[in-house]
Amino acid sequence: MASTSYQAFETAIADAERLLVLFDKLPQQERQPNEVLKRAALIMTLTAWETYIEAWLNEQLCHKISVLKGSFAGDYIQKKLDIEIKRLNNPNSDKVKQLSVEFLQRDITESWVWSNYQPKAACTQLNNWLSKRGDAVHQGRNNADPKVPHLVKRDEVEKAIKFFKELVKVTDAVAL
Repeated sequence: MASTSYQAFETAIADAERLLVLFDKLPQQERQPNEVLKRAALIMTLTAWETYIEAWLNEQLCHKISVLKGSFAGDYIQKKLDIEIKRLNNPNSDKVKQLSVEFLQRDITESWVWSNYQPKAACTQLNNWLSKRGDAVHQGRNNADPKVPHLVKRDEVEKAIKFFKELVKVTDAVAL
Protein backbone atom coordinates (compact mmCIF):
# COMPACT_ATOMS: atom_id res chain seq x y z
CA MET A 1 0.00 0.00 0.00
CA ALA A 2 1.33 3.41 -0.94
CA SER A 3 2.17 5.87 1.79
CA THR A 4 0.26 9.09 2.33
CA SER A 5 3.31 10.97 1.05
CA TYR A 6 3.28 8.85 -2.13
CA GLN A 7 -0.39 9.60 -2.73
CA ALA A 8 0.30 13.34 -2.31
CA PHE A 9 3.20 13.04 -4.76
CA GLU A 10 0.92 11.39 -7.34
CA THR A 11 -1.47 14.35 -7.08
CA ALA A 12 1.33 16.90 -7.33
CA ILE A 13 3.13 15.24 -10.25
CA ALA A 14 -0.17 15.11 -12.13
CA ASP A 15 -0.12 18.94 -12.08
CA ALA A 16 3.26 18.93 -13.82
CA GLU A 17 1.98 16.45 -16.38
CA ARG A 18 -1.07 18.64 -17.04
CA LEU A 19 1.18 21.62 -17.72
CA LEU A 20 3.07 19.59 -20.29
CA VAL A 21 -0.20 18.51 -21.93
CA LEU A 22 -1.29 22.16 -22.12
CA PHE A 23 2.01 23.04 -23.79
CA ASP A 24 1.61 20.18 -26.28
CA LYS A 25 -1.91 21.33 -27.20
CA LEU A 26 -0.68 24.76 -28.24
CA PRO A 27 -0.34 25.39 -31.95
CA GLN A 28 3.33 25.54 -32.98
CA GLN A 29 3.27 29.33 -33.43
CA GLU A 30 2.02 29.83 -29.86
CA ARG A 31 4.62 27.65 -28.15
CA GLN A 32 7.44 30.20 -28.18
CA PRO A 33 5.64 32.80 -26.04
CA ASN A 34 4.24 30.08 -23.77
CA GLU A 35 7.43 28.18 -22.98
CA VAL A 36 6.81 29.21 -19.39
CA LEU A 37 4.60 26.10 -19.20
CA LYS A 38 7.68 23.89 -19.58
CA ARG A 39 9.57 25.77 -16.87
CA ALA A 40 6.53 25.62 -14.61
CA ALA A 41 6.19 21.87 -15.23
CA LEU A 42 9.83 21.31 -14.28
CA ILE A 43 9.48 23.46 -11.18
CA MET A 44 6.28 21.62 -10.20
CA THR A 45 8.03 18.28 -10.69
CA LEU A 46 10.84 19.20 -8.32
CA THR A 47 8.39 20.73 -5.88
CA ALA A 48 6.46 17.44 -5.87
CA TRP A 49 9.74 15.65 -5.03
CA GLU A 50 10.57 18.09 -2.25
CA THR A 51 7.12 17.77 -0.72
CA TYR A 52 7.25 13.99 -1.03
CA ILE A 53 10.66 13.48 0.61
CA GLU A 54 9.81 15.82 3.48
CA ALA A 55 6.53 14.02 4.15
CA TRP A 56 8.12 10.58 3.66
CA LEU A 57 10.90 11.28 6.16
CA ASN A 58 8.32 12.51 8.65
CA GLU A 59 6.08 9.46 8.11
CA GLN A 60 8.99 7.07 8.51
CA LEU A 61 10.21 8.76 11.69
CA CYS A 62 6.71 8.82 13.19
CA HIS A 63 6.48 5.09 12.58
CA LYS A 64 9.94 4.45 14.10
CA ILE A 65 9.29 6.46 17.25
CA SER A 66 5.60 5.65 17.69
CA VAL A 67 6.29 3.95 21.03
CA LEU A 68 7.97 7.15 22.24
CA LYS A 69 5.13 9.45 21.19
CA GLY A 70 4.38 11.96 23.93
CA SER A 71 7.59 11.27 25.81
CA PHE A 72 10.44 13.74 26.15
CA ALA A 73 12.65 11.64 23.84
CA GLY A 74 9.95 11.20 21.19
CA ASP A 75 9.01 14.87 21.21
CA TYR A 76 12.67 15.91 21.05
CA ILE A 77 13.40 13.68 18.06
CA GLN A 78 10.28 14.86 16.22
CA LYS A 79 11.07 18.54 16.87
CA LYS A 80 14.63 18.03 15.64
CA LEU A 81 13.39 16.47 12.39
CA ASP A 82 10.84 19.27 11.95
CA ILE A 83 13.65 21.83 12.20
CA GLU A 84 15.81 19.93 9.72
CA ILE A 85 12.94 19.59 7.25
CA LYS A 86 12.28 23.35 7.39
CA ARG A 87 15.93 23.87 6.38
CA LEU A 88 15.86 21.18 3.68
CA ASN A 89 14.79 23.36 0.71
CA ASN A 90 16.67 21.57 -2.10
CA PRO A 91 16.54 17.89 -1.11
CA ASN A 92 19.61 16.75 -3.01
CA SER A 93 21.13 13.33 -2.54
CA ASP A 94 23.56 14.43 0.18
CA LYS A 95 20.82 16.03 2.26
CA VAL A 96 18.47 13.07 1.84
CA LYS A 97 21.27 10.69 2.77
CA GLN A 98 22.23 12.74 5.83
CA LEU A 99 18.66 12.98 7.12
CA SER A 100 17.81 9.34 6.45
CA VAL A 101 20.96 8.17 8.22
CA GLU A 102 20.50 10.55 11.14
CA PHE A 103 16.79 9.96 11.73
CA LEU A 104 16.08 6.54 10.22
CA GLN A 105 19.49 4.91 10.69
CA ARG A 106 19.62 3.93 7.02
CA ASP A 107 20.95 5.56 3.88
CA ILE A 108 17.86 5.60 1.71
CA THR A 109 19.89 6.62 -1.34
CA GLU A 110 21.38 3.11 -1.40
CA SER A 111 17.90 1.84 -2.33
CA TRP A 112 17.65 4.03 -5.42
CA VAL A 113 17.90 1.24 -7.97
CA TRP A 114 15.64 0.80 -11.02
CA SER A 115 15.96 0.06 -14.76
CA ASN A 116 19.10 1.95 -15.86
CA TYR A 117 19.87 3.53 -12.49
CA GLN A 118 22.13 2.52 -9.67
CA PRO A 119 22.39 4.66 -6.50
CA LYS A 120 25.33 6.79 -7.66
CA ALA A 121 23.71 7.56 -11.02
CA ALA A 122 20.35 8.27 -9.37
CA CYS A 123 22.01 10.66 -6.90
CA THR A 124 23.84 12.46 -9.70
CA GLN A 125 20.68 12.78 -11.78
CA LEU A 126 18.67 14.04 -8.80
CA ASN A 127 21.28 16.72 -8.16
CA ASN A 128 21.31 17.68 -11.85
CA TRP A 129 17.54 18.11 -11.90
CA LEU A 130 17.69 20.26 -8.76
CA SER A 131 20.31 22.44 -10.43
CA LYS A 132 18.15 22.74 -13.55
CA ARG A 133 15.19 23.77 -11.39
CA GLY A 134 17.34 26.42 -9.75
CA ASP A 135 18.26 27.76 -13.17
CA ALA A 136 14.60 27.74 -14.26
CA VAL A 137 13.54 29.61 -11.12
CA HIS A 138 16.34 32.16 -11.00
CA GLN A 139 17.07 32.71 -14.67
CA GLY A 140 13.62 32.17 -16.13
CA ARG A 141 13.54 33.13 -19.73
CA ASN A 142 16.81 34.96 -20.06
CA ASN A 143 16.47 35.83 -23.71
CA ALA A 144 13.50 36.83 -25.85
CA ASP A 145 15.34 35.92 -29.05
CA PRO A 146 13.47 32.98 -30.63
CA LYS A 147 16.75 31.70 -32.10
CA VAL A 148 18.20 31.14 -28.62
CA PRO A 149 17.20 27.73 -27.24
CA HIS A 150 14.93 27.68 -24.26
CA LEU A 151 16.41 26.85 -20.88
CA VAL A 152 14.01 23.92 -20.42
CA LYS A 153 13.31 21.61 -23.32
CA ARG A 154 10.07 19.68 -23.60
CA ASP A 155 11.72 16.24 -23.62
CA GLU A 156 13.72 17.19 -20.52
CA VAL A 157 10.53 17.84 -18.59
CA GLU A 158 9.15 14.48 -19.65
CA LYS A 159 12.39 12.78 -18.56
CA ALA A 160 12.31 14.61 -15.22
CA ILE A 161 8.73 13.53 -14.54
CA LYS A 162 9.57 9.93 -15.38
CA PHE A 163 12.74 10.04 -13.24
CA PHE A 164 10.94 11.37 -10.17
CA LYS A 165 8.05 8.97 -10.52
CA GLU A 166 10.55 6.10 -10.42
CA LEU A 167 12.62 7.66 -7.63
CA VAL A 168 9.54 8.10 -5.46
CA LYS A 169 8.32 4.59 -6.26
CA VAL A 170 11.58 2.95 -5.15
CA THR A 171 11.86 5.20 -2.11
CA ASP A 172 8.33 4.44 -1.03
CA ALA A 173 8.90 0.70 -1.43
CA VAL A 174 11.69 0.65 1.15
CA ALA A 175 10.71 -1.08 4.36
CA LEU A 176 12.47 0.54 7.28
